[in-house]
Amino acid sequence: MAEAIHYEVPPPREGNTARQELDCLVENLHDQGILRFLNDFLSTSPEVSQILMKGLNTEESRNAVQNLLLIAIALGRIPPERFAVLTRAFTEGLNKMEEAAGDGKAQDAPGLMGFYRLLHDRDLWQGLRPIIAGVKGFSGPLREPPEKPVIKRHDESGNGKKPA
Repeated sequence: MAEAIHYEVPPPREGNTARQELDCLVENLHDQGILRFLNDFLSTSPEVSQILMKGLNTEESRNAVQNLLLIAIALGRIPPERFAVLTRAFTEGLNKMEEAAGDGKAQDAPGLMGFYRLLHDRDLWQGLRPIIAGVKGFSGPLREPPEKPVIKRHDESGNGKKPA
């Protein structure tokens, strides 16, 4: 006689399947009214949507998306603490520029002796040192040849597959 086959039922998969996640996404888009808005927009104005799609399918639009992505990547490389310092310094610098421009006092040129005193002003040089270092750091990459960023596009054949 043959032996009985012992079959153990596998445990259910943890988490949702891709189909369940897609259904959830569609439901959320519907609940927020986004699907209704897009459907209404596309059905009531096919000319507008056609113009919009033609406009998005240009080299300039692709460049704009790539440039925005590069900006997002660059911002992602800056720790929030450093970016907060940068924005604070930028704001303070703008405030000081506005004060200097708006105080209405006409100042005479410092003359040769005044210029000489500025050369020995420690506070001035302490303020200029980070700007000079930043300009040096900024100008280095400008002298390098431009390179295409590594952002992959779908192939142009329209089959949706990524190039090998």
